[in-house]
Amino acid sequence: MGFMKVIRRTDELVNILMPAILCGVLTEGDALPSDQQLGSQHNVSRTVVREAFRILGAKGLIEAKPRRGTRVAPMSRWALWDPDVLECLAETDHAARFDPHIADMRAAIEPVLAALAASRANADDLAALQSHLRDLQQAPEMSAEIRYLACMFRISSNPFAGNALNLSAWACKRYRDVPLDAYGRLTVSICQGQPEGARRFALQAILDRVKVMGS
Repeated sequence: MGFMKVIRRTDELVNILMPAILCGVLTEGDALPSDQQLGSQHNVSRTVVREAFRILGAKGLIEAKPRRGTRVAPMSRWALWDPDVLECLAETDHAARFDPHIADMRAAIEPVLAALAASRANADDLAALQSHLRDLQQAPEMSAEIRYLACMFRISSNPFAGNALNLSAWACKRYRDVPLDAYGRLTVSICQGQPEGARRFALQAILDRVKVMGS
């Protein structure tokens, strides 16, 4: 089996096992089939199975223990901020139960980043943010919204902000009603160097989408 084929078959196996874990088909503590069993079931080599286990283990979804085999790890160990995990979870029937939790995390993080952006932005930063807002207003699509938020996060100059963007992207993908008015007011607050205003309108953008979720 060629190297690229191993990678492709590994991805295919991961895309079978990951949703099964995230959806609860395989629950916490459940034993996964052996390398040989999975290989036979999915017509893949042991190399593919072991590489798939390595990927799932790196994302905290499974754990291997001596004399107990490979089992589904507790949810507390899952790398829920991982973009692959979030993307897979968003496509499952369990996605809706995570929407409020992600909104909670966004409300705890994004207003702070917006306030930092208002305090730290330079002229080039402001020009970029305004450009992304215009793009979003002209075409209120998921990709444009994510680019706008990514720009604001970058302006905050916090090196951990990039991970928080994964949670924001979840909301952009799940609910397409873009809170344009709140983003417009947020941009004005950042451009005018008003941290409290930026904080308020960043939160408003999140709450506007929560209303859509509840409708």
